[in-house]
Amino acid sequence: MVTEIELKYFVTSKNTQENITQLFTEQQLSFSCVKKKLSNCYYDTTDLNFRHHDMGLRIRGCDGQLEQTIKTAGVVIAGLHQRPEYNVDIENNFPELALFPAEIWQSDQDVAQLQKLLIPLFSTDFTRIIWLVTLSSGSVVEVAFDLGNISSDGRSVSICEVELELVSGTTSDLLFLAKMIFSVVSVRPSSQSKAARGYRLWKNTPVNYEKPITDLLPIDRSLSIAAAFSTGLNHCLVHLHDHIEHYITAPSLVELEKITETLALMRHGFWLFTDYLPEKSVKIRNELSHFIHLLSWVDNAVNLQELTNKTGNYRHKLNYSEQLVEQLRIEKRRLPTSDDVFELLHGKRFNTLQADLLAMLLTEQTDSSDLLLPFAQQSLTNNMSILFADSTKTQPLTSEQYLSQAKLLNRSLLTGTWFGLLFDQEERKQYRAPWLDIQQGISELQTLWVIQQQLQTLDEKPTKLVSWQGSKVEGLLIALDSSRKIALIMKSYWLEESL
Repeated sequence: MVTEIELKYFVTSKNTQENITQLFTEQQLSFSCVKKKLSNCYYDTTDLNFRHHDMGLRIRGCDGQLEQTIKTAGVVIAGLHQRPEYNVDIENNFPELALFPAEIWQSDQDVAQLQKLLIPLFSTDFTRIIWLVTLSSGSVVEVAFDLGNISSDGRSVSICEVELELVSGTTSDLLFLAKMIFSVVSVRPSSQSKAARGYRLWKNTPVNYEKPITDLLPIDRSLSIAAAFSTGLNHCLVHLHDHIEHYITAPSLVELEKITETLALMRHGFWLFTDYLPEKSVKIRNELSHFIHLLSWVDNAVNLQELTNKTGNYRHKLNYSEQLVEQLRIEKRRLPTSDDVFELLHGKRFNTLQADLLAMLLTEQTDSSDLLLPFAQQSLTNNMSILFADSTKTQPLTSEQYLSQAKLLNRSLLTGTWFGLLFDQEERKQYRAPWLDIQQGISELQTLWVIQQQLQTLDEKPTKLVSWQGSKVEGLLIALDSSRKIALIMKSYWLEESL
């Protein structure tokens, strides 16, 4: 039995083999390179017994030799795959389950019965280029570039991916070599194995991208402060990969918003836990800020899409001025394209950031004696107390004053997302409701602000449109003041226990 520790990446660039070989040569790394043709057939029962037990069974053919392999339940940490596997040389092209160790089977699995029910589900056929690299530290990493297809019942999907498997040494060296490859190959992390994609192809079902619970992270009171950070970060990184895959499959501003929101949630965690993190975390937090800044245009794009979409809430009002509509369309065309986003998501710097985030998860962190609950309570108190601190509950606020509070409000709500499961859910929901209303109102105010800014550029300002925009802002400010009054008197749900 061996335990695979590997990184998987989808490849989108050309000349991958030549570029990797040239890279290793230029970096004077010690390596050998071979080329193989691999044919794999995956088996299971019709009720997917192996799949339900998180096991994968295949027969691989290579150079006239046959090998049966079973992979048992493992761990995937944000793209790093760790799974025990068992390999047995065989002569016949059909699995013999009795050849595997008896201890791998679970109590509800009857091996003899499973043998009778086995059927082939799908196959993977690809060319594999293998570089066996020895680093100066002594670590050995197998880098494999696979190019081919997954097939099932007349359907197929392509394989074009790079895998880095740690043969011996440390995961830090595995990540070091991955970062080196990012400089010559355009990739994105893959949490989906060939087998997982094959099962989906066999069932002929579309990808079901998991949606994160954006209002909660899976952190409970039993965790230490260090474990709470790692748990939240892992959750965010997994879902970042899902949102990227969803965007690649079907580009949309909605999915791009989810990517930026997830990056912001991760960065907020680095701020919250800064006193408990190593010095290198500052660099990672700054990199998160870099990409959040690069994607800051997305909010404006959403506003412009709402204004120019014929079914948008405001579109019929804008018909008072064709010049304004055309001006908004021009602004929209100036924004980055999906091709620009693809390039960013597959770039060296973005992949390096994700590798550094993964390294944070794999690093043993020294835990403090501080308890998570008091830490969370103090964090929530600090964040929520600064909202509208300079205003009175009864004094009406201007658009500028509300817009100036947008970042503070977003950050305060993100603190509540990190620590949400530590407290009573009903009390938390009631407390956050008016604050979420204010957040939504400020978002709408930003859209109306775009209209006002564009109106200033028109040669002739349509009276009806100017009047409508002004009355809309006035009504929205009344609603925001009402929500603010309620929010400022709500009971702090996190203080049910003394600090």
